[in-house]
Amino acid sequence: MIGVSKMYSEIIALSGIEDFKIVNPYNSECNCEYILISKGYFDKVRKLNPNSKIIEINSATFLDLIESLEKLKTENIGNIDIINQSIENLKKLDFKIKKDNFEFVKNFEFNIDSDSKFIKRILDDLGFEHKNASTIKIIPDYNLKEDLDLNDIIILKTHRYDLKLVERIENRYMSILNSLNNIILGKT
Repeated sequence: MIGVSKMYSEIIALSGIEDFKIVNPYNSECNCEYILISKGYFDKVRKLNPNSKIIEINSATFLDLIESLEKLKTENIGNIDIINQSIENLKKLDFKIKKDNFEFVKNFEFNIDSDSKFIKRILDDLGFEHKNASTIKIIPDYNLKEDLDLNDIIILKTHRYDLKLVERIENRYMSILNSLNNIILGKT
């Protein structure tokens, strides 16, 4: 039996897993052979589930999710044909977003920065390069401080639980691109 945290329930369809249950491994014992969890929670989940094989799913970027699906293949979890088709679909979506926004990213005149490794991964994946120019900062919604000056700051909503996994990744990419475009339009 494979336990899948609610946030990653779409992994079931992306990988063709048949013998599964939705679990909350972050707060309780799950009694599963494998548990698929969010990256960064291994130690916490291990304490509650010492006999389960824990696989961290990374999904900041499309490439992260592709690598996570590849990891499932190496563990013989899921259906290889379904996983391969999912990987192909993710690559197409990733390519489309990057192709559609290539000129915008290439010609973007401002520097973009974030203290969040998560957001930096997305910015790097989109192809934004460091520029010697005014800086626009992007912060995750979980890192807000009361005394924060919100001028030239984009707040990225990171965990849209109303969206499926692939939609959440796409939404983060498009939120960054659209917010940067709106800031630029406001500056001209």
